[in-house]
Order: sequence, then structure tokens, then C-alpha cells
Amino acid sequence: MLRKIVLLGALLSASPAIAQLAPGVRIPPEIGAAYGRLGTAMMAHNAAGVRTVWAEDFVVNSPNKTVIGREDVISVMEQDFLDYRDFHKHITFVGEKPEVTVVMGYDTMIPIKGPGAGKQVMRPFTDIWAKRSAGWQLIARQATIATEDQK
Repeated sequence: MLRKIVLLGALLSASPAIAQLAPGVRIPPEIGAAYGRLGTAMMAHNAAGVRTVWAEDFVVNSPNKTVIGREDVISVMEQDFLDYRDFHKHITFVGEKPEVTVVMGYDTMIPIKGPGAGKQVMRPFTDIWAKRSAGWQLIARQATIATEDQK
């Protein structure tokens, strides 16, 4: 269980506390607003708020090659294992289709707990958003720790 918690902590948090767009990249306003709501909910450990952004069938590909569902991630979040300092989202690509939008980039943050605690971590990500009856919802995410600053 601890390994699962550690991997989820390293994996998640789509909160754009400070989001930067690469030159020429535009994010649809509805998805930008959803990232904002998600960030606020994640920082407050507000499961109901997270559920409004993550689709019921939301899945995450974790670093241990396990696909994890929404409720497993929320359970870990509620246990305070997804806390970060100095979180920055760098968006380098947005591919829009009528019903699906792909957002790619990387996050930098300093985990408060778990592996890399106190050290800056870079995590490339791919987020897949789908237009649903409730609006744009995140349906899938892949994010893996790429580097750790050993300072």
C-alpha cells in the first residue's frame, strides 16, 4: 500500500498553481478553467471538487506500470500524500479535436512527502480531455518522474 501511495504522490496533481504556455500554444478557456478548479480542489484535498473535473472513468498510468482509477487516486489525496511546494505547469502542446483535447508538457514541483521530498522533480505529462455532458473532463493522464534535482 505504501508503494502505491508513494507512486501516486509522485504521479499526480494536475494543478496549475503557476501555468506557463510555450510560445504559440493556446489552451481552450474551458480546459484552462478546469485545470484551475482541479488545482484548487487538489490543494484543498476536496474530493468532490476533483470529481467534477476527473471523469468517473478517469485513469492514470503510474510509474509502476499500473493503471489506477479515479477513486484510488482520490483516496490517496484524502490521506494528504499529494502535497507539493513550488508547483509549476509548463504546457508545450495542445491538440484540439471536437470531442477530445490532448495537453502535453511537464510539471516541476517539490514534493513535501515521499520520494524526492524536498527536492525539485520534473514530471512530463500527457492529459486527455473529453467533452462530456458535464463539460470538459479529464479522462486519462500519464505522468512519470523524469529527473530529480539532487541539491
